[in-house]
Amino acid sequence: MAPTKRTRGNPAALAGRSGGSKKRPRSKLTVDLSGGHGGKYEDAIDDDDITPTLHDEELDSGDDDGDLSNDGMMDGASEDEEEDSEEEETVDQKKLRLARDYLSKMEAQQSSEDEDESDSEGGDDTDAYRGGSAMDKIGKRIAKERLRKSGLLQSHIADSILEGIQTMRGKIASKIGIDAASQAWMGGSAAEGASTESYAKSWLDAKYVTYHRGHDLTPTSVALSHDGSTAFSGAKDGSLVMWNVEEGRKVSCILPAVKHFGGDESSNNSRNQREILAIATSDDDRYMAVGGRDNCVRIFDIRTLGKGTTASSPISTFEGHKKAVTSLAFRSRTLDLYSGSEDRCIRRYDLDAMTYVETLYGHQSPVLGINCANKNRPVSIARDRTVRVWKVEEDSHLVFRPGGDVGSAECVSAVRDGWFVTGHDDGRLALWREEKKRPVGDVVVAAHGYEGGGGGVTRSVMCCDALGLSDVLATGSNDGYLRFWRLSTEEKGAGIKPLDTVPIHGHINSIAMGPGGKFCVAAVGQEPRLGRWNRVPRAKNRFAIIRLNSDGEADS
Repeated sequence: MAPTKRTRGNPAALAGRSGGSKKRPRSKLTVDLSGGHGGKYEDAIDDDDITPTLHDEELDSGDDDGDLSNDGMMDGASEDEEEDSEEEETVDQKKLRLARDYLSKMEAQQSSEDEDESDSEGGDDTDAYRGGSAMDKIGKRIAKERLRKSGLLQSHIADSILEGIQTMRGKIASKIGIDAASQAWMGGSAAEGASTESYAKSWLDAKYVTYHRGHDLTPTSVALSHDGSTAFSGAKDGSLVMWNVEEGRKVSCILPAVKHFGGDESSNNSRNQREILAIATSDDDRYMAVGGRDNCVRIFDIRTLGKGTTASSPISTFEGHKKAVTSLAFRSRTLDLYSGSEDRCIRRYDLDAMTYVETLYGHQSPVLGINCANKNRPVSIARDRTVRVWKVEEDSHLVFRPGGDVGSAECVSAVRDGWFVTGHDDGRLALWREEKKRPVGDVVVAAHGYEGGGGGVTRSVMCCDALGLSDVLATGSNDGYLRFWRLSTEEKGAGIKPLDTVPIHGHINSIAMGPGGKFCVAAVGQEPRLGRWNRVPRAKNRFAIIRLNSDGEADS
């Protein structure tokens, strides 16, 4: 049905029409105020009179197309308001809203866990107590998650390592006899000589310790990739080998052994000049640094190693040290590299830009070891019987002196920021804190026993490695045992306590702990890393993999 229109005008205009007077031209302006669903204003504009005329349109009630309900209008308005509110939300408000949502989810999850625990234990705690306990647990969970994401979460794995070693020892004792196992257990005085060697062979037969051949002369250093799948070892013959830890096989020979050709012994081609003394890998598994008696620091790209059968070439070589490079260390989670040398200097490199940065001076004797945790504060040791913590950003350093008759440190390892361990040539083992000038807790005396039994000369601690952000430390010497220690960095009770041992026959020159403390690798040989004294003639020059748990026992 077509709509009918009623027109209302002013009386003067109607009278003019009826009188037959001549109509003057008019212009019309039509304004739609309802979006096409209601009436219209039609303005009749004359020269003398401007009067708006309203034309109402009567719409058929059956015409659904033009009908707009009040609910639809309200819904559209609400949606527009929500969109406007979302557009007006700032970045800070969004972060706050997401944080509140995350906290509410954690509260709900924690409350459900508490209810399950209370139901299982039959407890009658009050709601207020449960609420306070839940909030404390939520705060601890948030702090733990933050530390985990930042890579600073400390783990406690000493008990699991102890359980694994004791389980493996029990299985070996059931095979070789209780008397033989107890006689050599913990490296007592009855375990000297042939007894220690035979006991170490029993661990090799059980395949809890595996030896892998790859070097002609004594291995001096080892390093692991961040995920622990790949290992690297260097030796006195100048060879550098890449290993697959899970399969226990040699992947490739990165640098071959240097042979004597009867030429000039002082040249770079002689074995003495090409001894590899230190290896370090970055946490992102991109670069490996190698140092030795050629006075250079060579950088290899790990991602390209093992792709071919030929020897690999370094992508960069840093020259600057005047004597042998004895130690290398990457700063945790960065590409900052530090090198220590017998020229008493420490040099810093930035491998992100592949450039040398600066030299740190202070030691009065050859530098033997260096390590660095998360903060840019490397810790170094030298023959001058000092331990130095370098505040690189402040261009200063701290000096720690053991004092008394304590010998010079042979090895150093950072536990976490502000805490580190040193092993000395007189057999002492000490835990340090940056805020104190003396070792924390009791210093371990004769950590690896005495030469020729009790009352002899103490054996030096040749190498040590603390699994970062954990409570486990591993040390090596020539007493025939790889020793594990429990570390405590709490305010009360900080110190070092013995944990357990694994028999290894020969000089243990370097140790690298695997992720989670499931295994470790070691450089084992007849001679010490920096000399040829105290040779163990019956030892083998091998790369060793030591299991620290009894899961998945290998068939013997």
